[in-house]
Amino acid sequence: MVVALSHDRLALRRDAMRWQRPIRLAILVAIVGLAVLFGTEDRARTAPMALGIAVAYAALVLFGASAAGREAARGARWPAIQVSADLLAVAGLVWSAGDPSEAALMLVPALLVVQLGAYYHGRSLGIWCAGLATVAYVLVARVLPAWMPGPRESMRHTVLTAAMFARVSVVLIVAHAGFRARMDRLRLFCRLVEEGDLAPTVHVGADRRPDDLTLLAQSFDAMRTRLAEQIGTDPLTLCLNRRALETRLRTEWRQAKRRGTTVAVLAIDIDHFKQINDTRGHPVGDVVLQEIAGIFKSTARDTDAVARLGGDEFVVVLPDTGWQGALTFAERMRRKVEDFAFGADTGAIRLTISVGVALARGTDPISPDVLLQEADRSLYKAKSGGRNRIFA
Repeated sequence: MVVALSHDRLALRRDAMRWQRPIRLAILVAIVGLAVLFGTEDRARTAPMALGIAVAYAALVLFGASAAGREAARGARWPAIQVSADLLAVAGLVWSAGDPSEAALMLVPALLVVQLGAYYHGRSLGIWCAGLATVAYVLVARVLPAWMPGPRESMRHTVLTAAMFARVSVVLIVAHAGFRARMDRLRLFCRLVEEGDLAPTVHVGADRRPDDLTLLAQSFDAMRTRLAEQIGTDPLTLCLNRRALETRLRTEWRQAKRRGTTVAVLAIDIDHFKQINDTRGHPVGDVVLQEIAGIFKSTARDTDAVARLGGDEFVVVLPDTGWQGALTFAERMRRKVEDFAFGADTGAIRLTISVGVALARGTDPISPDVLLQEADRSLYKAKSGGRNRIFA
């Protein structure tokens, strides 16, 4: 899934280079025009250099956009080549069209390049853009021989300008690169839901700088929860959820009324489960819930229903089952749980369960909700009686 998303992102980068191509060329024309019209008065010397830089840059833009679409490996390198060309073209135009004291002008469009690089291609390219722009500025301002005559900036002015540019660049990179990483997590979440996996959640609580993307992630997570409810599956354990359990219990109750048969309900609680979350963490607790749900489902028949009501509370519905069958089933589950080593990858955990059993015939004057409440009362008595036991 992650590999597929990386290919999607590479395709998005190539598409971005394509639609940015006319914008880059339009900005190039504007900068060259300004350089020729408002640069130094020696246009005979300025124009050829500016036009040469413009032609070389335009050729690279046109070739780069097409090359990025032809080969994935090469396309992955082209964004760095493209932004480097952006910065070097701006630096060359400023160097050829103005005197050395105007070198800081190149940092204005360089900020745009830094921002776009970090936003579309991530933190590493944003850092590369900022570093390359700073080096190019220092070269034009202090190192390269002046193409046009004029005074140079003072060393103090160059250092302060470079430091200010670096500080603004850091803010832009942190903001936009963090946005990109969070967007990638959201895209992975959406792809998993698209494939039918409703277990993952969007960890929006980790956002140190909440914004509209945080609200969007919260909305997606709420949609996932609602979808899981509508589908009827608990996303973590893949058991039935409460809503699906109520529907299934009503269906089995109607069948029992028509046939005059019985329905047994088992309410199950994991003993001292809160200690696992407190001492081992919620990820380990989630693994335990998945493993214990697997035990319940493997023990149940095809006609039985296993549901998770929330937390560590489970319910099993046993249609056409009498008292002896329900108690035998409950004892089999209790022994399997007691003998199983949970969370073996992180250190084996031993657990027990308490089970409350309730049973009714279809002819009994009760409702499915009352039958479920009876099972809950039996569970309470099993827990108050010392846990790791069955009460009916």
